[in-house]
Amino acid sequence: MNDAAKLKLVSPASAIHAEKPLRRPRSAIDQPLAIDGGPPVRKTPLPGPYPGALLMGREEEKGVLEVLRSKSLFRYYGPDVLGKATEFERRFAARVGSRHALAVNSGTSALKCALFAVGVGPGDEVLVPSFSYVATADVVLALGARPVFVEIDETMTIDPNDLRHKVEHMIASGRTPRAICVVHLFGVAADMDPILSISREHGIPVIEDCAQSCGAMYRGNTVGHLGAMGIFSFQLNKVMTAGEGGALVTDDPALYDLAVRLHDHGNHRGNESAGSPLIGEGLRVSELTAAILLAQLGRLDQILSRLRSAKRFLVERLGDVPGLELTRAPDPEGDGGVSLTFFVGSAEKTTRVVEALNAEGIRVLRQYGGKLLYQQPVIRSVDLQPEPLCPRSADLVTRCVFLGLTTTLTKRDLQDTVTAIRKVMRQV
Repeated sequence: MNDAAKLKLVSPASAIHAEKPLRRPRSAIDQPLAIDGGPPVRKTPLPGPYPGALLMGREEEKGVLEVLRSKSLFRYYGPDVLGKATEFERRFAARVGSRHALAVNSGTSALKCALFAVGVGPGDEVLVPSFSYVATADVVLALGARPVFVEIDETMTIDPNDLRHKVEHMIASGRTPRAICVVHLFGVAADMDPILSISREHGIPVIEDCAQSCGAMYRGNTVGHLGAMGIFSFQLNKVMTAGEGGALVTDDPALYDLAVRLHDHGNHRGNESAGSPLIGEGLRVSELTAAILLAQLGRLDQILSRLRSAKRFLVERLGDVPGLELTRAPDPEGDGGVSLTFFVGSAEKTTRVVEALNAEGIRVLRQYGGKLLYQQPVIRSVDLQPEPLCPRSADLVTRCVFLGLTTTLTKRDLQDTVTAIRKVMRQV
């Protein structure tokens, strides 16, 4: 038999079996971690968490140019004041559902005006969550008052059970808190029903800090409209933004008058008979900022829709990942979608997860360095000793991973995020 005939006797199947078995390529989840030298899930990082800023366009440009051409950048007088600040306040109050809104130059200023309006001053005590941005505590200190730190729970917001315990302990010892400051953190509303019950029972006003949660809801109500006053921030990475800026809302005309006077050196222009003069500050918003905020307010529904859609995509695909526990939302339907946050089993493992996900091209972090308010250097500098410490909060924040979401995430971005998280959680 010649060589050609011999070749014909070898079937295609037997020829395949004679070769080395074919190997399927590893899936991205099974690849070595990038932190260990493997290929990252993403070579380019996700877009930064700037929800409103990334959608800025012609409307913002048009508003700013109108103000510049009017040559009237100050809200109260000028050659041709356009009333952008007044119009923003009117529309923002209507959006939140409040009678009054006051635009100011920052969220921190808004919080200061609100706390001042409810009577916080030297020697007073204000109940605040143990975990938040540092402004929550330093504004209290700037007013000469003392923050009393309350535990957080798995929502990463104030724990109503510990709040009740702290209030009752203080009252039993002859101390009455001047206010309760509730922070709706990371786009998630705190559990307001039990908090408001405590407020009514003991006559303590609630200030809602909605700096990170503009547009979030709690059982059908917009956050900021539930307590005595609500405050908002429009800094660059907030839901809607003008780079900087803030606002407060209230239904109470007396509280509104006090806030207005503090923010404008004791004035209440056009309504001086509404209350008594007082020493104030210069915390006013400019017409330029208000023009941008008017445009952003018009985008708010679109911003929230995109954020919520992105978060739903991630939550639906990550809820069953072993070793990963999603933080809880008291009202999941009202979640603003600002971030994805989850717990890992230990502080040590959390450190590794954060490092590994960043290496995969997914920017995550331990928000505020994984430290409680009373552990932050600026608060520690005043030698403030909390009583008692908040051990449950300390455990939660050291195990919490934070991923800020934004409005320009594509389906590919979101799927890469899911892949990276599953990959890291499988191997860490």
